Amino acid sequence: MEHAYVDELPSDEESCYHAEHLVFHPDPDPTVPPAYTDDELAGVLPYCPNITAAYLSGIPDLSSRTLILLAENASGLTYLDVSGCTQVTDLGLQAVAAHSTSITSLFVSRIPSITDHGLAALVRGLPHLEELEMDGLPLVTAVSMRDIWTFARGLKHWTLSGCMHITDAGFPWVPERAALEDADRRRTYMEGLPPLILPGTHKLNNLRVLDLSHCLRLTDAAILGVVAHAPRLNRLNLAGCIELTDRAMHAISSLGRHLRIFDVGGLERVTDEGVFAVASACGSLQSVDISFIPGLTDLAILEFASKPRMERLAAAGLPGLTEQAAFFLAEHAFGLGQLHLSYCPRLTLDGVRTMLRRLTKLEIVGLSGVPAMRRMGVRRFSEKPPEGHDEGEQGVYRVFHGGNIRKLSGFLEKEEWRKREAERLNILFKPRGDDSRELY
Repeated sequence: MEHAYVDELPSDEESCYHAEHLVFHPDPDPTVPPAYTDDELAGVLPYCPNITAAYLSGIPDLSSRTLILLAENASGLTYLDVSGCTQVTDLGLQAVAAHSTSITSLFVSRIPSITDHGLAALVRGLPHLEELEMDGLPLVTAVSMRDIWTFARGLKHWTLSGCMHITDAGFPWVPERAALEDADRRRTYMEGLPPLILPGTHKLNNLRVLDLSHCLRLTDAAILGVVAHAPRLNRLNLAGCIELTDRAMHAISSLGRHLRIFDVGGLERVTDEGVFAVASACGSLQSVDISFIPGLTDLAILEFASKPRMERLAAAGLPGLTEQAAFFLAEHAFGLGQLHLSYCPRLTLDGVRTMLRRLTKLEIVGLSGVPAMRRMGVRRFSEKPPEGHDEGEQGVYRVFHGGNIRKLSGFLEKEEWRKREAERLNILFKPRGDDSRELY
C-alpha cells in the first residue's frame, strides 16, 4: 500500500522511511500562507529514501537546496512537480538530472529563472521521460528545444505554452521548409544555430499531446517539422501562434485519423481553406477550437459539423458566422456535448432555437455577446456572469448548462408556437418573457 502524505509531512523516522508520495497543493488564495515552508521540508527529506512522487507546487519558497536533498536521497523518484516554485534554479534541476534518473513525469512550469542549461541537463539525464510540462519559461530558447527533439524520444506529453522566445530554429528542419526558408534562415543565423536536421527515421512516435499555444514567434516552418517527426499527435494546441497561416494547416492535415483535439483559436491569418484542409483529412476529430479567427465563414463550420465523433466545438468571435451554420449544426452535429458560439453577432433566435431542439446531448452552450440573446426571458436560464463582467463593454453574458438548456429550448419553442398561433389568428404577436402558451 502506498504511503501518501497530502498537505502534511511525515512526523517520525518510521513514517519518513515508508513515505512514498508527498503532495502539497497550492492555495488558490495567494494571501493564505502555505502550510509548510521550504526549511520544514528540507528537515525531513534526508530521512525519506522511498519517495516516488513529489507534488511540491504547494511550497512556493521551495529552493534548489531542498530539491537537491530530494534528488540525492530519493533515487526512485518517478514523478516531480515543482511548477510555480520560483526559487528553483538550474542548479536544482541539474541535481535532479544527475540523481533521479528514473523520472518519467516532470513539471517545471512558471519558474522564471530556468534557462536552456537546466532544461538541457534534464532531457539529457532523464532517459525515461514521458511527460514534460514547461509552460511560461521566459528564458528558454530554441537551444534547449533542439535537445528535447534529439534526446527525449520517449515523450508522450509535452507542453511549452507561453515560451515566448522559442523560434523555428528549435524544431526539426524538413525539405518542405525550403519554400519558407528565407525568413527562417535569417532568424536561425541570428541565433547562431544551424538547421536541426534529424534522420527521417528519427520520430517521436509516442508523442500524443503537444501544446505550443502562445509561442508567438513560431511560423509555418516549425509546424512542418513537428508533423514530420511527431506523426501520431492526437492533441495539438496552437492557439495564439499568430504567425501561422494556411500552410501550417495543410501540414497538420497529414496527421489524419490520429488528430482528435485541435485548438487554433486566435490565428488571424488562417482562412476557410486551411481549416477545411484539417477538417476534411482528420476524420477522428472530437474537440475543435477555431474561435476568434475573423476570416472564417459558415464554410468552416460545415465540415466540422459532419464529423461523427465531434463532441466539442468552439467557434466564438466569428463575425462571418450566420444562422445557416446554426441550421447545419442542428442537422448534422448530433453528438455535440459542448458548443461555444459567443460573440457571433449574426446568429438569430431561430438558429439558436433549432439547434437546441435537435442537439439533445448538449450540456454546455455559450452564447454570450450574441445580440439575439438579449431577448426577454432568456437571462433566467443562464449562469450568473463572473464578477466584474461589464455588459456594456462585453455584451450580454449567456452561458447555459445541463437542464437549463432544455428549459431554454422549451421556452423558445413556446415562443415560436405563440408566434405561429398569432399569425394563424391574424392578431398582433407580442414577445413575452414567461412560459405560458397564452397569446395574451
